[in-house]
Amino acid sequence: MINIARLAARAVILAGMQCALSACTALPSVDSPQEYLDPNTAATISVVGRPLVFAHARPNLAAHMRDYVTLAAAAVNRSGKTEYVVIAYFWTTLDAHGQEGAARTESNSASDTLILAADDRRIEMPLQGHSAHAAGIGIPVHAPPVRSAIPNVYRTDLATLRFIAAARHLAVLRSADDPDSGYEIWEDRRAALGQLVGLLNGAK
Repeated sequence: MINIARLAARAVILAGMQCALSACTALPSVDSPQEYLDPNTAATISVVGRPLVFAHARPNLAAHMRDYVTLAAAAVNRSGKTEYVVIAYFWTTLDAHGQEGAARTESNSASDTLILAADDRRIEMPLQGHSAHAAGIGIPVHAPPVRSAIPNVYRTDLATLRFIAAARHLAVLRSADDPDSGYEIWEDRRAALGQLVGLLNGAK
């Protein structure tokens, strides 16, 4: 004789397992973009899940010494008008006094234009300012692990972000005339940028 109670219990267990598996697959990955209403600016922010990080070796200062550039793309929607920005942090793990956590160095201080080498293009992004809040972002976005990193906000557009995400080679240049002095990719998060572009392209 079929045990109805046992079959019913088994069905409940299987249904619970299926729901649990569905919930697991629905969880966002680390590359998934973040979207939120900024409580400080009332703007809707869409930001890349993980930023791109570039590095430039400085063996003249210390062994394994590097300067870094962190680039985080974001979209700021204020009253239906969307602006696209790249927030850059120029930083290092060692300053001139030997203290860890220095935010900037003389050799990699931010300029009025961020130059990004993407395949055969040199993409120049004009500096909008040194305040992410002025750009509509009141909460720090992917700040590096240093004490006083200053955000540098550069204007861009969705087409440029799409090109960067699909580029095979990326580098940040300190000078357009000296490509050998630039920063090479250190932490490649183009997949995360691609997911942000996909989200923004759908919302456009």
